[in-house]
Amino acid sequence: MTPRETVDLLQRLTPSRGPLPPQRWGFLPTEQFWRLAARTPIFFGLWFIAGFFYDWLCSFGLPWWQNGLGCLVFTAVWAGLVERWSRQYFIRRRMRALSSPECPFEEAPSELVPAQEPQRGLPIVATSEFWDYAYEKLFGRGKTVAYVVFNAMFFMVAFFPSWQVLVGSFLVMVAMSLGLGWWQRRLIRSQFEGAQAGPVLAGSSMPGLQSGDDR
Repeated sequence: MTPRETVDLLQRLTPSRGPLPPQRWGFLPTEQFWRLAARTPIFFGLWFIAGFFYDWLCSFGLPWWQNGLGCLVFTAVWAGLVERWSRQYFIRRRMRALSSPECPFEEAPSELVPAQEPQRGLPIVATSEFWDYAYEKLFGRGKTVAYVVFNAMFFMVAFFPSWQVLVGSFLVMVAMSLGLGWWQRRLIRSQFEGAQAGPVLAGSSMPGLQSGDDR
């Protein structure tokens, strides 16, 4: 494996530090944004409003699948709008920081880049980046359709009036995460164990790989 191929594979297996992708059609949510917002007030605000919407739907006495489908559509549209407003807010903050005399231009970031800590050690369950890699390897060009169907299916299961189904779907999700985590660890070991890539396994960079040295 050449150094360039090694770097390309490493970028698939470790958290991305590139800029966030644009929203499709200008309002649909992106997975990359909500990964970063998962532990912020933005995420809790999203589900707080979605919970109120679900309670309002239940007041009509509709079947469980209609409540789930309506909540799914509302959550997708609402998440996209919240993401759009949040992006615009952060862009305005950045522009104000760039124009402020207390923030020199050369010290300001050149683009909005998600900041993530490097991974430490081999993952037990698959990382979100490896889920993307697995979808691409398993479904190829149909990865987007498979991703939408998979997430919609598990979203709808949460509304099914049976705790056995809910627990069963949760166990299936855990088993899939552990299985993909095993695949990720196996792939990392097979590619980097013989190259003394301890820092790479932790998600940090290797000078030789980053510079493209053939060593």
